[in-house]
Amino acid sequence: MLAEEYFFRVEKHETYLIVKFSKNPESSDLRQFETQLELISGNHVILDCDSLIEADRDFIRILLKLHLATKKDNKFLKFINVSSSLLTFFKKESLDTTFKIAQDLKDALSEIGVVPKRSISTDFIDSFLQSTIKVLKIQADIDVSHGGFEVTKTQDNGICDISGVIGIICNNFNGSVIISFPEKTFLNVLSKMLGDEIVELSSENMDGAAELANMIFGQAKLTLNEKGFGLKMALPSVILGKPDSFLSLHSGTAILIPFYSNEGHFYMRIGLSA
Repeated sequence: MLAEEYFFRVEKHETYLIVKFSKNPESSDLRQFETQLELISGNHVILDCDSLIEADRDFIRILLKLHLATKKDNKFLKFINVSSSLLTFFKKESLDTTFKIAQDLKDALSEIGVVPKRSISTDFIDSFLQSTIKVLKIQADIDVSHGGFEVTKTQDNGICDISGVIGIICNNFNGSVIISFPEKTFLNVLSKMLGDEIVELSSENMDGAAELANMIFGQAKLTLNEKGFGLKMALPSVILGKPDSFLSLHSGTAILIPFYSNEGHFYMRIGLSA
């Protein structure tokens, strides 16, 4: 451990360093910090700003030197625990795109390749699968089966005429779940739910896709939070067709699950945020 008597301390790990600040620096502190840059550079560096409320331009100058030094060495410099006031200052100085801010230490470590990136677990997939079957049976008296799941990198795979989309924020990953129906299947399901024949999509009934996504999410949330996933509240939305903004939700790998019933087929896509 280096310089622990200063306004910062450095925790040395095998492939990276964590610099933890204990207070906002004074002028004399900055000279001490700058003398340590040679020891800090040459490594991946994570700056823990939990105790920093603001930063003056002299401090920013040193941080920029550290940023350039790590970049020259093909290393990463990441900021974590950045306060709203410090972030506002970064934006004011047009540094919010230069300084890379991670959500937390785990995210910072995943971004520099020290720990695996967050991924979708089998438990997560199975909970949403079973919730879909349960909701369709309870709400529409429809028996649903599934065709297993597959990993897809094709952006529009499983995207149909109308989709209910719900964002996912939890301890394991951030992403979204999409329930996507061909128009005929959706109208059949909606007719069964409402007990009245619905023959065409309209602004009055398309919200049914969001309601289904919300009910499926609610069922899955109960199960997953008992397992420590920590799913947060989410608001569903409806999207028609395959607009580019929709497909960017799952620009990488996604899990695709086809469902089958007497009322038609539909799909679920579970993916990480782009």
